[in-house]
Parts: sequence; C-alpha cells; structure tokens
Amino acid sequence: MSSNERPTYDTPQMNGTMGIIVHGEQVLILEKRLKTREILENGPPDSWAFPGGKVDDGETPEEAVVRECEEEVGLKVKIRPIGDEPIWGVTDDCLDQFWRCHFYVVVQTDPNQQPELKEPHKHVQWMWIKWTELWAKIKEPSDMKFFISMTNMVEKYDRRGDPANLERRQPANILT
Repeated sequence: MSSNERPTYDTPQMNGTMGIIVHGEQVLILEKRLKTREILENGPPDSWAFPGGKVDDGETPEEAVVRECEEEVGLKVKIRPIGDEPIWGVTDDCLDQFWRCHFYVVVQTDPNQQPELKEPHKHVQWMWIKWTELWAKIKEPSDMKFFISMTNMVEKYDRRGDPANLERRQPANILT
C-alpha cells in the first residue's frame, strides 16, 4: 500500500501499543534497528521510538503495553490515567500492514529500577530524554506520523511544566 492510498474496510488491521514511560522530567525512548521486508532482525541503527509492540491475540492494548515495556526494557509499569485522553489512536502503513497504535502514559512500579535492553536484535540502545529534545530524535517517516499525533499532547503538557503533569491531570467536569 503506498502512502497515498487509503486502506479499505477489508484491509487486515494490526493493533499495537506504545508506552510513554515518564520518569521525572524525562521519557524513555529506544533506538530501533532498521526493519524492512528483507531485514526483519539485527538491522543497523535506524530511528528512535517509545517502547511498544503488537497486541497479541486475546490481549487488551493495556495488557500489551505493560507486557511490551517489560519485554523490551525490563521495566514493570502501570498505566497512569490522564483524564479524558487515556489513548491516542493512530493508523499507519508499515510494511504493507495497516496499524492502529494506542499510546499510554505509564510509570515504573519501582522508580529505582534501571532499564536494560532485553531485545538487542530489535533495539540498539535506550535513553532518558526531555520532551523538548524528543522531536529531533524522531526521524523515520512512519514514526513521525505516530509522533505528530502526539504533538498536541506534548505541547499541551510541556507548557504546564514537566511531563509528570500528565499523571496529575484530572478530567474536565462537564456536568457542572
């Protein structure tokens, strides 16, 4: 499927998740290895993204993001509700598959635990980074599509201070 084509309703859809792991004023990102039809694993360093992956059969996106964070960086996390915006849904054409990705803000259950690369065939390294430095790390066009959907969230909460404000946000009371 080209970037100009829109998927039809009969296009198979893959469901994925990404976990925005907030730690103080920083978030965790991973440098991914290149993945193409020809290179499925152990490719050269390519682009940066949040931990995440495919939702397995019988699994909810919430369960998947918790599992993926532990599988990829060895961190046990819990989802932080952020008021009326707990999920950002996005679609993208990746390797001729139609993806819907759910983004969650998560925090470590043990803030002293350090990330470690658990899947070196998929990732090169990890780093904690400030929101303001994040955009420069997102280079891959498909990642930029995902990231653009989060831009409003990043800008909205960054102006209020550190990303830890994401977890302190309360839903609007519309029944006043």
